[in-house]
Amino acid sequence: MLYTFSFILFGLVMFADILLASFAPAFVLPKSIHMSSSMLDIIGEHLPSNYVYQPELSKADFQIHIKEDGYLVVGDLKTEDHHIIDQLIHGYHRISMIDKMPDSLVFLLDEVLIANVEWENVVQAPSNHLGFIVITSIYFMLLSFSTAVANEVVNEKTSNVIEVILTSVSHKEHYYSKLLIGWLTMLSQLLIHGFGLIFWLMVRVVVDNGLGMLSLLYRWQWLSIQYNSLGHWISAFNVEIAQIYIVVLCAIFLMLGILLVQLLMVLISVHINSIEEAAAIQGPFYLGMLVVYYMAIFINSFEQLNQGWGYLFSYVPILSMLFMPSRLLNTNVMYSELLLALAMALLSLVICLILGEEHYRKNLLKGSTKSTFVKK
Repeated sequence: MLYTFSFILFGLVMFADILLASFAPAFVLPKSIHMSSSMLDIIGEHLPSNYVYQPELSKADFQIHIKEDGYLVVGDLKTEDHHIIDQLIHGYHRISMIDKMPDSLVFLLDEVLIANVEWENVVQAPSNHLGFIVITSIYFMLLSFSTAVANEVVNEKTSNVIEVILTSVSHKEHYYSKLLIGWLTMLSQLLIHGFGLIFWLMVRVVVDNGLGMLSLLYRWQWLSIQYNSLGHWISAFNVEIAQIYIVVLCAIFLMLGILLVQLLMVLISVHINSIEEAAAIQGPFYLGMLVVYYMAIFINSFEQLNQGWGYLFSYVPILSMLFMPSRLLNTNVMYSELLLALAMALLSLVICLILGEEHYRKNLLKGSTKSTFVKK
């Protein structure tokens, strides 16, 4: 049912412009404005993407009339419409008044009102809030899989199924399977949902190459440029090889951090003998992960990531899965720093993995009656 719902949802999103045009045209159709030809010549090119000029007075949603002592606006205006039309009128008024002034006075006004500012040796700190949002979304999605694997261990112990399982597999096989099952589940779900998204995307390309959807996004001002096709929109991103490397490195740090969290959760779960205990332990765990998340938000600044707490946390295992991607997206990270943080994350995972195997074997059957048929 979940896969069917997501498949249908992707289809509705890809054809939202057609559906809205049929059932709610007010959300899709741009608002029309009627104005004089002189006003249109001056401010016509400055009309927002969700407004169009309507030559027929009776069909226009808004009408702007020029009077001797000012301007008259007619129409059912909302707050956002009022601000936009007010800016258009003030812009037209300034331009029309300047056109009536002599050149000497216009030059004097430019000298008084316009300051000549020069910028030198100013470095603008890069920012990628969208990339950080994607990272944190994946962060919480992977955490849910980590706790799901830990809950499986608890359920197997509390239902006395673990003794039956260990008659067929060894502790070692059971241990490593719990670490892999979360990633296999996540990968399979990504592939299934990704197939639905790609399917509807290909259908939309066949229908109109995404022109209707892109036009709707442009009218809603979610896109700053009117694109003619999905290919034109994708090419505008100008994705470089360096950006692909950054995305891959962010994914590596996320995977190493989540694998370590998942490993620790599995090792803790072998000490739990009831569902109540699981809830008491997972509550503080979620709280700790939320603290890490909010720390990553508050310290997500250029100064902190370069030389503050964000810089130090980018080398700490588990914390590095959020702070190092933040540094990669917002600052320039040296190769030596990157290799050091990667080595520390990988080394901590390997050490916990090796030491945790014996801990898992000794404590898995604690709290339950050990079967004589358990495989060694």
